[in-house]
Amino acid sequence: IIAKPRPTIEWYKDGKELKPSAQPRSDGGNEIKQYILERREKKSMRWVRVSSKRPIAELRYRVTNLTEGNEYEFHVMAENNAGIGPPSSTSRLFKCKEPTSPPSAPTVVKVTDSSKTSVKEWHRVNTSTCINTYYTVTDLEAGEEYKFRVCAVNGAGKGETSEIPNAVQTVDRLTSPEIDIDASFKQTHIVKNGGTVTLHIPFKGKPPPLATWTKADGEIGVMADINTTETSSVPYLFRVMAENQFGLGEAYEMSEAIIATEEPAPPKRLDIIDTSNSTATLAWLKPEHDGGSRITGYIVETKAKGSDHWVFGGQTKSLHMVIEGLVENTEYDFRVKAKNDAGLSDPRDAFASVIIKEPRIEPTADLSGITNQLITCKTGSTFTIDVPISGRPAPKVTWKLEEMKLKETDRILIKTTKERTYLTVKDSMRGVNKYGPGVPLESEPIIARNAYSK
Repeated sequence: IIAKPRPTIEWYKDGKELKPSAQPRSDGGNEIKQYILERREKKSMRWVRVSSKRPIAELRYRVTNLTEGNEYEFHVMAENNAGIGPPSSTSRLFKCKEPTSPPSAPTVVKVTDSSKTSVKEWHRVNTSTCINTYYTVTDLEAGEEYKFRVCAVNGAGKGETSEIPNAVQTVDRLTSPEIDIDASFKQTHIVKNGGTVTLHIPFKGKPPPLATWTKADGEIGVMADINTTETSSVPYLFRVMAENQFGLGEAYEMSEAIIATEEPAPPKRLDIIDTSNSTATLAWLKPEHDGGSRITGYIVETKAKGSDHWVFGGQTKSLHMVIEGLVENTEYDFRVKAKNDAGLSDPRDAFASVIIKEPRIEPTADLSGITNQLITCKTGSTFTIDVPISGRPAPKVTWKLEEMKLKETDRILIKTTKERTYLTVKDSMRGVNKYGPGVPLESEPIIARNAYSK
């Protein structure tokens, strides 16, 4: 509604004026930290607190995990540092069920951006429902004009469509590069010997410009670290003034700047690269953008097949992680979120679930490093044979010499890891008997076995 002077709008239902949800009349002289929402089933005397992963700070909240067909009523309480206030009046009863009528048509459908092969538009073209109020349409013909329409969907079906008023052409909306250099950058920066200085330069343009740093009296040294991103965090300073009938008071200004950021994009491509009887090894790629603030870590969550609850699996700053404590022969789903100073990204789910178990891989030993499987050395010296091995579960290794199993002694040392086995012989000697010196002995192939090999 657009009009001058600004009109007063009132909403009515069944002859009664609808009032917006409001904060408490008084915060008790202390800022409200959160709201506590409780529910109660019909004919029950017990109020149950609605669980939420984060404190409820907004004046609305979506309640989940209700039982279909049951009726519920709600009330809410405010909390500050002094404690929890009294509950609000109880709401009317709400029956938990799917919607019975389709939604109305969306409003204000418009194109916000376009390129040669895509148009950014609130429009359903994917096979699954889009939960956001925007969508990027791809695989369009460059330079062609398109019209779009959009409709909302709920459990009762599709609602009416809403169409953009004018066709849009798929062309790049180009903008020239711009650099935003404030006065502080032009000042002289004094840094102590061995210290660090960070210069932050926001820039923009489409296509994304190429940023190049140069030094007036020569090349930039190897100690300089240049990091260029497609998004930037902009610092803001705020000040506040009180006003009464006599005018404005003295302004109070913040001592430190506030960085305007948003949550990062989801990590890219979550892969399950290995499993064991109780663990899963995951790896993923960095998000497409960091939201204007450095990524501080990643949070991995797990969910057993058949469960509706995601469980915290661990947190890391790396792009990979080993999740421990999983149940053998149980199927799990995994997802990962990126975290920055503004909050958590949307999750990135693994392409498919995986059953937690040890892979069965036949054991092998690589003897290619031993020429003709013959070891030659000087009398009295020490030699070591290093043989790569593989297999899952980790194979047990046996060393043999002419069908004789070698055991560890003061002169013979055998060491085996998951990936290699070592045989070390000290004070080597040439075999001699009454018939004379012997010939060099050729070792039998090393034998690696596990419980699943033939």
